Amino acid sequence: MNPIQDFNPWLPDTQALIPAQEGGNGKIHHPGQSQNVVWQTRSRVPDGFESTLIATLESLFDAGAETLPELVDALNDRRVYDRSGAPWNERSFREFLTINGY
Repeated sequence: MNPIQDFNPWLPDTQALIPAQEGGNGKIHHPGQSQNVVWQTRSRVPDGFESTLIATLESLFDAGAETLPELVDALNDRRVYDRSGAPWNERSFREFLTINGY
């Protein structure tokens, strides 16, 4: 068996503007031949933008944020903007989550 990687190289890239419609049947796992590892559902290691966003969201949830408006306002207050550097709004953040699956 190959060494464990920190991403699944057989998954489609999730940076597309439209989520991939094709599945990974026969590519993601082979029953009885693969380990169930934590990183099996990501196709690559998160980049700096994603890592910052994830860490910030975790701290916001820890601080008690529960609603979309709270999250969007707090992200903008902390200057954790979208990938193009624009402040988030509820629509843009919802679209980002829909596409990226976070």
